[in-house]
Amino acid sequence: MRLLIKTKLFSILLVLASGISLFSCKKYVDAGAPVNLLTPDKVFSDSTATLGAVLALYSYGNINGTSLYPTVGSTSLIYDLCMYGAMSADEAYLYNNSYYDPYRTNTLSAGANPGNVIYPFPYQAVNMADKDIEGISGSSTLSTPLKNQLIGECEFWRAYAYFNLVNYFGDVPLVTTTNVAANAALPRTPAADVYKQIIADLSDAKAKVSVAYPSAEKARVNQATVYALLARVYLYQQKWDSAEYYATQVIGSGNYSLEPDLNNVFIKTSKETIWQTISHVSAGISGVTKMGVSWLPAGTVPVFVLYDTLTKTFETGDQRLANWTKSLTYNGSTFYYPYKYKIRVNTASGNEYNVMFRLAEQYFIRSEARAMQNNLSGAQDDLNMVRNRAGLANTTAATQADLLLALEHERWVELFTEMSDRWYNLKRTGRINAVLPLTKATLFTAQNPWQPFQALYPIPLSEISANPRLTQNPNY
Repeated sequence: MRLLIKTKLFSILLVLASGISLFSCKKYVDAGAPVNLLTPDKVFSDSTATLGAVLALYSYGNINGTSLYPTVGSTSLIYDLCMYGAMSADEAYLYNNSYYDPYRTNTLSAGANPGNVIYPFPYQAVNMADKDIEGISGSSTLSTPLKNQLIGECEFWRAYAYFNLVNYFGDVPLVTTTNVAANAALPRTPAADVYKQIIADLSDAKAKVSVAYPSAEKARVNQATVYALLARVYLYQQKWDSAEYYATQVIGSGNYSLEPDLNNVFIKTSKETIWQTISHVSAGISGVTKMGVSWLPAGTVPVFVLYDTLTKTFETGDQRLANWTKSLTYNGSTFYYPYKYKIRVNTASGNEYNVMFRLAEQYFIRSEARAMQNNLSGAQDDLNMVRNRAGLANTTAATQADLLLALEHERWVELFTEMSDRWYNLKRTGRINAVLPLTKATLFTAQNPWQPFQALYPIPLSEISANPRLTQNPNY
């Protein structure tokens, strides 16, 4: 894998030497600044330097403002997962920007940009996590509690990176060591086996990370963060009892609650947030997200537009339409755009962070898991928690089939434009080939019909050229 070869331990040291000040705002950890100059053999013998190496993973959530992984130009993976997932499903599109048409019409080629952006950066996070796990595990000077916490955070990051990879690309190479030569020639691993590694990493991480956040805010991984991802992964694996169990651990912890005011869901002090990444911690900038900066129009010209198929599916009285969308009139037409993040201009006093995991999703996970176990009243109760917060009456869905359809709709109007949620879930439930053909036929011409193979993105040609054992997804 070409990018894994290029990502060396030197990149960690570079962050330690020049970029660790990004984390010293006491938001990630209350610790002194690490030493500036370290050789590789000393990184994991010093507790401050080791912490810095792990925090370098989180730097992918903050350098240039919004990415979980390194930025390319003005883009970032958090932003990409929100934008490309929304375009690939049936939520939104970039207005009057033909360059991005293949993404929203699902007519990508193997050389298209989104694969090139989304595919390599999770592997850089995997590569860094592998190096950290190996170095921390082999250290004889670090305390056991510190080793456990930091290894658990790295395992979470590795699991989260692979979760996004398999949901965009299907089978992907599984890298869990620092053997650069071997990693560069790995074939694709079946997605089922990648999920086994994800569950193994999270199962170990949940026993290692602390219950309390190891940071002043919800910026670093704690046990509830791991539980939240485990609940989601088990749902995707149709392990309903485990999905219900871990969602219940989060919901029942008493540490999180649905914000009664929808306008407070995406601010940094939201009670609903389980995990957030701090936005724009560069000089003079804080609390501003790339979604706000990039999607909110500066004037009267639309930028990122919600499809009518989404805006017209909100029920009468749904406060999410009023609070999480906004409209403008341009050339005689009305356009709606996402308004979850409301700050567009860079500022030193912003209060919005990238919301990665939040409680509403855990209610959806438990509701579906309960429905699949024929606990229909319990499924209704969880679904109603989210509906009632949005100003709606209890669901009228009473059968398992109706509840599953109601959950599909509720996920759409609650989690639209958030981290590829609809794109992932339509595939996960097997509904994508029933839902998207109808939408795409409405939105686009017959020359661009939906094809089932489009549910997976193509592997970038540059990666296939670098690794002869790496095969392409079908029909690309």
